[in-house]
Amino acid sequence: MAPVSHFRGRRGGRAALAATSAVAVLGLTACSIDLSNLRPGGGEEEPSPEPAEPVAAAPLLESALADLAAYPALTATGQIAETVGSSEVRDASLTVADTGATSGTIRANSVEADVLAADGKLFIRAIEDFWLDQGVFGPDFDDFNENWVRSSAAQAGLNPSSTLAPPELSAILSAIELDSEEAVEENLDGTLTHRVDLAGERNQIWINAETEQIQRIAIEELVPEGAETGPQVRLDLAEADTAAVEELYDGVIATAEEDLTGSRDARIEVGWDGNPAMNCEDGPNCTWSGTVRDAGGDGSGEVTVRMDVTFTNADIGEQTCDDGGTLEAGSTLDLSCSADYNIVSSTQQTYTIDGEAQLSTRGLTGGQQEDMLAALAEQREATLAGGAPAEEESEEDEGN
Repeated sequence: MAPVSHFRGRRGGRAALAATSAVAVLGLTACSIDLSNLRPGGGEEEPSPEPAEPVAAAPLLESALADLAAYPALTATGQIAETVGSSEVRDASLTVADTGATSGTIRANSVEADVLAADGKLFIRAIEDFWLDQGVFGPDFDDFNENWVRSSAAQAGLNPSSTLAPPELSAILSAIELDSEEAVEENLDGTLTHRVDLAGERNQIWINAETEQIQRIAIEELVPEGAETGPQVRLDLAEADTAAVEELYDGVIATAEEDLTGSRDARIEVGWDGNPAMNCEDGPNCTWSGTVRDAGGDGSGEVTVRMDVTFTNADIGEQTCDDGGTLEAGSTLDLSCSADYNIVSSTQQTYTIDGEAQLSTRGLTGGQQEDMLAALAEQREATLAGGAPAEEESEEDEGN
């Protein structure tokens, strides 16, 4: 009998990928009302305040960016959007170390998701609605709900490791030219700051007048090194203290130890390329083969794919086999495995064997977990000592 693929529907058009066969931008506005006539002496002219002394923007910004680059970690709270003019603005609250290790939350369409980044890999934990809103589907979509899932920067709204790690953020901001040679004194949420206007329509940095540290950034496109585009952000920044740094690393390490090896991968929509095939010879010795592909066509990075096959017969029971490999975005991967019942009989018997294959992904393999934990231990020590080790990213990690 020819192979058949069974599909069951889900909101948004997702299809389950088990196969069977048988063989015989945010804006803020404000207004003010003159209530001077309600005060004693109202209506009388008051002396104008002395104009503030102009502050040169270049040395002020240079000093603030050098300070930012030396942060062991920072906290970033505010709004992000994947691109300029994106209709989906997300609330973000993140703690990001100088190594790129990240923990925090994002909120999209009133759905909050946990975010974690370590060793060049980004993960999200959210309820199913978050992934449905993203239009993300896959063969193991049912395992996404409230579990850690390897994710892309597009799915998170940004890659915090490459955009918000203090040295990286400082370098990105340094590359944007000044729009004005003078900083503007401005009251920002009750704090005296100097606003530095950068080139571009919506690029501004607010620097605390007392501490001379960056308090807020509003950047229309935060483009990391080597990238062509970046997210639009409006974030309040602060240097994280030692206790916050220790809490960050302790949490990330604990999650990597306990939860990430069971994670799935949403960066590529894995699906069958055509119909898989099943063939049985004497034994019965059955083989299942098929090709999987990037079904969405817009995936990123490389995804570890596993195929588990079960052959069954009511009289002789079941046999299993599996195969796996790495699927690159925009590419295909051939999978094949066999199982032999190896039945020895003096008389010829005919058996009808049913077969079923299930595809799944792995967000982190055992070997990758070992590498991640070793890297995190080294990075934690370096960050707390005041100098992050250089992080080497593989080609796979660059796409998250």
